[in-house]
Amino acid sequence: MQGITIAEIGEFGLIQRIQSILCKPEPDVLVGLGDDAATFQPKNTPIVVTTDAMVEDVHFRLEWTTAERLAQKALVSCLSDLAAKAAKPAHAVITIGLPGSAHVDWVETFYRSLAAKANQWQTQIIGGDTVASEKLWISITAWGYQTTPNPIGIQAAKPGCKILVTGYLGDAAGGLKLLKNNAHKDSMSHHYLINRFSCPTPRLHEAIQIVVCVIPSTMTDISDGISRDLRKVCEASHVGAHIESKRLPISAALQDVFKDEAAGMAWQGGEDYELLLTLSPINADTLLSNWDQSDCPLTVIGEMKQKDYGIVVDGLDQSQLKGFDHFI
Repeated sequence: MQGITIAEIGEFGLIQRIQSILCKPEPDVLVGLGDDAATFQPKNTPIVVTTDAMVEDVHFRLEWTTAERLAQKALVSCLSDLAAKAAKPAHAVITIGLPGSAHVDWVETFYRSLAAKANQWQTQIIGGDTVASEKLWISITAWGYQTTPNPIGIQAAKPGCKILVTGYLGDAAGGLKLLKNNAHKDSMSHHYLINRFSCPTPRLHEAIQIVVCVIPSTMTDISDGISRDLRKVCEASHVGAHIESKRLPISAALQDVFKDEAAGMAWQGGEDYELLLTLSPINADTLLSNWDQSDCPLTVIGEMKQKDYGIVVDGLDQSQLKGFDHFI
C-alpha cells in the first residue's frame, strides 16, 4: 500500500489521526483518549479483565491478512476470553508496535476496522499507546462486567460432567494450513476455512445464552486447541476426560478439504475461539433442549472422569496431537 509513512508524520501526527477515528467516550468514561491514563466509573459489579498480544510472523503474516482482518482477530482474541467468563464487554486499551516505514493509510484502516468491530461487540476503545518496533505487534487489554452470581472458572469440573463445545473445531487450523502451503483455491470450502482463521467471531452472545439457561461448572475458550485447553481444565479441576473423536463437530468444509486429517485437526487445531464447557448431565440436557442448533451448534463430545483416568480420545493418536504451544 502506497502513501505517507509513519516516519513522515511522527508519533503525534499518528495519535491525532487515531483519536479522530475512535469513538467519543460513553458517560462512564471520565477521562478517555489522549490523556496519560483513562478513567472510568465502574458499575457495582465484578470486573473481568484479560489481555492478549499478537506478533508479526508468530501469530500472523502480513501477506496473509489485511488491516481489517487483523484488527478483528486481535480484538476477538481478547473478547473470546471475556466470553469464556460470560462477561459483558465494556472497554479496551490497545498498544501497537509499528515500524516507521508502515503506511499511515494501513494504520488508519486498522483503527477504523477496530472501532467498527468494537462498536459491534459493545466494547469501547478508551486508550492505548503507539511505539516504534522492527515488526508489527498488537497488544489489547479488555475488560467487562460479570453477568453471573459467581465467577466461572476452570476448577470445578467433576467426574460425570458432560463436555460440550460450541460451533465447529479445526476450521482455523485448516485455513492456516492452506495459507502456509499456499494451497488455497477459489472454492467455497477454501474461502470458508481461511475466513475462519483470519476473521474469527467471539462467542459473546452464545455465552450469555448459556448462563441464562444454566451455569456451567467450567467454561473456557478454545484458543490453543481443545487438546490443550481441555487439559488445562482437567489439571485445574483434578479430573480426567474421555473424548469420542467421532463426536467432534467438524464442518463440511474441513471434511471436504482435509478428509481423514479433519478429526486430528479438530482435536489439535487452535484459534477457533469456540467455547468449551462442562455441565452436570441434567444441566446438559436442559441446555441442549433449549438450544437453537441452527445458529450455532452445541455438541456433547465426552465426559469427565476420575483424575487417574487421564485424557483418552477414542480414535486418535494422542501422542502426536498436543495443540499449540508458544515456546515449543
